Amino acid sequence: MDWQLAAPTLFELILCVLIVVLTAAMVVMYSHIRKLRHALKDSEDKNTEALMRVEALAKNANNQQTEAQARTLVITRHLQELDEKQTEVENQLRELKMQDPSLRLYQRAADLVKQGASIDEIIEACDIPRAEAEMLVMVHKQNS
Repeated sequence: MDWQLAAPTLFELILCVLIVVLTAAMVVMYSHIRKLRHALKDSEDKNTEALMRVEALAKNANNQQTEAQARTLVITRHLQELDEKQTEVENQLRELKMQDPSLRLYQRAADLVKQGASIDEIIEACDIPRAEAEMLVMVHKQNS
């Protein structure tokens, strides 16, 4: 009987095998978990680096946009100044044309030609010679 007490039963043998299998499974799982943690850390590091690159690109793009807006403002101011100067020059030119009586007559004659007046009407309204009236009519018809 003592021998029977010392000999393991089938249940005890199965239990020992099960413990060994579970221990081996735990070792395999622990190894797999370590690999997954390492892969996760590598992935986090790569994502952090990528995020830093994206943030740097965004900051660079923002700086470029700010510079472009500043340039646009400067160009807009220059264009406004040029437009004002052009208007001023055009006004001065009109004043000069109106000060010279002969230019005023020719300008009026040109306006009459554009309106479709006849040569006789132009001669009468502007008091210019027939040849000049005919020349104005020919020039404006060629430009039309």
